[in-house]
Amino acid sequence: MTDLQYRYVALIDVLGYRYLLEKDRKLGKLDFKDKLTNALGVLEHFDESIIKVQAISDTIIISCEEHRHIIDFFDALRKIFIAFLREGLFIRGGVAYSRHYQNNHVTYSHAIARAYELEQQSAVYPRIVIDNNIIEMFKVGEDLPDILKSGIICNEQGVYFLQMLSEDTWEEIYKLASDIYEKDKSQLNENAYSKHLRFQNLLLDSEYNVRSVGPFIPKINSLL
Repeated sequence: MTDLQYRYVALIDVLGYRYLLEKDRKLGKLDFKDKLTNALGVLEHFDESIIKVQAISDTIIISCEEHRHIIDFFDALRKIFIAFLREGLFIRGGVAYSRHYQNNHVTYSHAIARAYELEQQSAVYPRIVIDNNIIEMFKVGEDLPDILKSGIICNEQGVYFLQMLSEDTWEEIYKLASDIYEKDKSQLNENAYSKHLRFQNLLLDSEYNVRSVGPFIPKINSLL
């Protein structure tokens, strides 16, 4: 494994995968498979010389080798996020920069392990968390793209994550998130409900909510 080099790696998971897979099995349908296939169709438009992608079950691994392509890498992640939203699916993930090796048969990666930790422990709701070491590297690095002033990074209570929203995408993402909630609301447990609520708050608090659109999740009503 001589090619154990540092790379940017994102690990993305589809939320609710097991439930949706079981639903297909019980109903004898392939609806979820079709949604996955359609969403992953966006991968065909990526430049494979810059962005490497591996999709296994509900997990997508995206990697990028060179610092100068970091904006392309983040843009690919945003396109993946929106592609899944259009299929009525939420995803979340983590991005790390560490040692990574992959060929046709073997994947050995410190970066994947760290990205998995971020996805499990820090992402919490639908978003893609970025490891602090990447932020620190770009603060002090010379001749690196200025991602810190690009508007592509958000910070919430010390957690850095990818900015999915823009002037061009906010309205569509709001509508898609609202549609997902309406479709799922009758079967949400407390944990799943909180993910919808946190994502709604992200939308409502965004600078791109220029029309001050209100919540699509109803406020809690007292029984008194």
